[in-house]
This record gives sequence, structure tokens and C-alpha cells, in this order.
Amino acid sequence: MPVRLKKELDTVLSLQAELDSSERMLQGAWSIIEKARVSQETRDALASLEHGHKRLIRKLDVLYASLNIHDRFPELDGVNVGFVQILLLAHDLKINICKWAIGSFFEWDKLDRAVGGKEKALGKSFWSYMN
Repeated sequence: MPVRLKKELDTVLSLQAELDSSERMLQGAWSIIEKARVSQETRDALASLEHGHKRLIRKLDVLYASLNIHDRFPELDGVNVGFVQILLLAHDLKINICKWAIGSFFEWDKLDRAVGGKEKALGKSFWSYMN
């Protein structure tokens, strides 16, 4: 996945996480308000916040759609945004593991050369000095 697209998707997913958090806050506020005696003005203010929150969610959906992920990657059509994020994380993890493994192989090769070649075991070189 191109780096620019990944950054844009990360931004959208961050916004989604913030909106999810604010939705939990709104639900908590409603549960408190329903149990307490509050003015109609307070109820109207919370209803207005909830309406604005729903509008932000619709705009976020439009923003996600504008990334054209499904046009660039038709196999992701209909796939949940959260699952796409997990796929990206797994892809990054795979790349990092490959880099680590290759680096590890190079380190082993350097160690083999340092003791006299990759055909000799480390123990043979050490014991040859002891005799």
C-alpha cells in the first residue's frame, strides 16, 4: 500500500477512534441526565451535541470513501475499516520481521567469517587454540 494512502488511512482511523470515544461520553452523559432532574435546556444542549456527533460520523464516512481504497484495492470492497487497519498492521509487522531475520542472518554470517569461515563450527576454532 502506498505510504501516502497509509498515512491518510491512519488519520481517518484516528478520527474514528476519537469519535468512538466521544460517542461513549455522550451515552454516559445521557444515562446520567435520564436519572437526574435537569432542565430542558440541558437536554437540548446534549441533543444538539449528539446531532453534531452524528453529522461528524457521516463526514468521516465521506472522508474514508474519498480515499478510494476500494477503487485501488477492489478486493477490500465491503471490508470493515477496522479490519483494513488490522491488515495494515499485519503487513507492517511482516516487513519488520523480514528485516530483522535478514539482519540476523547477516550477523551469523559475520560471526562465521570471524572464526575462520562458515564451514567451520565455532567450537572447532576454539579447541584448536587449546591444544
